[in-house]
Amino acid sequence: EFMSIVYFTGNEPAPLRGNDISNAMLELLAITQWGSLDFLIVDMPPGIGDAAMDVIRWLKRAEFLVMTTASKVALETVKKVIKMLAELNVPIIGVIENMKMKESSSVHEALKEFNVPLLGAIEFDMNLEDSIGNANALLDGDVAACLKEIVVSNQGFKVGSDL
Repeated sequence: EFMSIVYFTGNEPAPLRGNDISNAMLELLAITQWGSLDFLIVDMPPGIGDAAMDVIRWLKRAEFLVMTTASKVALETVKKVIKMLAELNVPIIGVIENMKMKESSSVHEALKEFNVPLLGAIEFDMNLEDSIGNANALLDGDVAACLKEIVVSNQGFKVGSDL
């Protein structure tokens, strides 16, 4: 199942701020008939803003999968996110390195102070942009293959008691 605010706005901008973001998220969660799901993945902006705090408040069984690049700036934000989630006793499934371009241990090193696993990496894909808007091309592409490999190799990652 897939839901996006884009289905309502089309190609028009949706300048949402503050409570408008929260209200739009809540409405999407409430009106969508999800059916039987193994996972509900909510893609959120970087950091801990209103969207993340709302998900923590609304979805009591939420577990976070943190995405990051190897950028020093991104890793500092990720450290803050992990600390905040730990303080709120929110389970963290793990971290995935996104847009990996070279061999580097920076993400692994940044996670050493936390009890959070690095689940894998999604290699940078120069052809990804050409697949945007084409679901089949996205599903057949390198990014999907990397994600599948990460999921398959971490199938026993269950953090919570009732996933």
